[in-house]
Amino acid sequence: MPRLAVSGAGYIFEPLETHHDRTTFDCGVPVLNDFIKTKARKERDLGYSAVRIMVDPRHPTVIAGYYTLSAHSIELTDLSEALRKKLPRYPLVPTILLGRLACALAVQKAGAGERMLMDALSTAEKTSGRVGAHAVVVDAIDDRAAAFYRKYGFVPIVGQDRRLFLQMATIRTLGLDE
Repeated sequence: MPRLAVSGAGYIFEPLETHHDRTTFDCGVPVLNDFIKTKARKERDLGYSAVRIMVDPRHPTVIAGYYTLSAHSIELTDLSEALRKKLPRYPLVPTILLGRLACALAVQKAGAGERMLMDALSTAEKTSGRVGAHAVVVDAIDDRAAAFYRKYGFVPIVGQDRRLFLQMATIRTLGLDE
């Protein structure tokens, strides 16, 4: 996989704050639009998820994209037999959930999704050094999203096509830049 600069094309990543205009965000997926407009601040305030925003510094209130991360776990039995043999026999495997990832229509097809994913993986990997996490898990919203994650090495959890994971050991090999 290529070495990527996560803040490429002039975009920066920052936590969701009150100055970000959530009302105009449109990624073309109603449930993802609704989340940023009506639920993101509450989930952040309750400690349910960290919401990271991608903005162009020339337009710091306009949300070009966002993603969420939260603590998570999966059942050891959700992993392949080969992987289970390499892990401790605890019933749950600690992970980080990449709960949502959405790009505004204006920046789609310009690599924004990739930049956001790389920032999310970089953030998750750094977090796993402080609080143990074996992998990043995603629940792809549709088959197109699942294909996007597979392109970056995510593999399906046993018996599920859209629930995927990527081990931290793999993320560490990506050479993610600051």
